[in-house]
Amino acid sequence: MTCKEAESMIMPYINDELTDKELETFLDHIYGCSACHEELEIYYTLYAGLAQLDGENEGQDMHNLLEEALYASEERVKGRKLFNIYYTFSQVLAMAALVVVIVMEIMRL
Repeated sequence: MTCKEAESMIMPYINDELTDKELETFLDHIYGCSACHEELEIYYTLYAGLAQLDGENEGQDMHNLLEEALYASEERVKGRKLFNIYYTFSQVLAMAALVVVIVMEIMRL
């Protein structure tokens, strides 16, 4: 991912509009590029500051809020990956069980 692509994803990230794949790629770039991480922090601080004016997140440290949001995003990506692995594994097991049942029925004929 280029910096330009990452920068275009900052607002969709803040608004929680990225797909899991986009989110994973975005996070990889943000953690590897200090310039883009700083850009995200600026936008996030502005966004969270405006939310404070509305009474949300009042008195909280903006940097910590961003780090918590990034951590939660990482956990979401990890959780979805793990779910997909378990789902695929369960489908394979179900298919194997079905094959065993079919083979057993054929052998009884």
